Amino acid sequence: MAIKINIGTLKDGSQTLDFISGAKELGLEDGLIKDKIKIFIDLFKASHQIDFKITLSGMLNLTCDRCLDMFDYLFQTTFELVYVQKTAREGYINDGYVKSYNPFMKSIDITDDIREYTLLAIPMKRIPTETNGGVCSWCGKTRDYWNKFIVDEDQLKTKIP
Repeated sequence: MAIKINIGTLKDGSQTLDFISGAKELGLEDGLIKDKIKIFIDLFKASHQIDFKITLSGMLNLTCDRCLDMFDYLFQTTFELVYVQKTAREGYINDGYVKSYNPFMKSIDITDDIREYTLLAIPMKRIPTETNGGVCSWCGKTRDYWNKFIVDEDQLKTKIP
């Protein structure tokens, strides 16, 4: 099931929409999303343009890069999409932020955009938050524990015959 906005019935002006979606609906791997993703859309429609301000929030199941344990990661991200009505002589626009739509379209599918921005919300360094003392909030291990596994290059050179 796709996330589609019925633009045929939208009136000019500001409106809000709420959706709840899961991993299967967005085409994401099973287990990545814990429960559901909440989608809040604040849209503004003018005569030939529709602006979407979309906020995504939810809980992701991630693997810690340090200890390889699973942990829950709360995320919230906001992005904007602008759809401009194309004329008969123009080609389609799709630069990621501004897209065009045909005036005869009845709905706009934003499923791919929701999937992309959910994936962009995953941090590159997947580590749970640390307390003031440098203790991992998930596994309880300290930075000192992990630092003893780091080997200096100079130490390696002296050990190799």
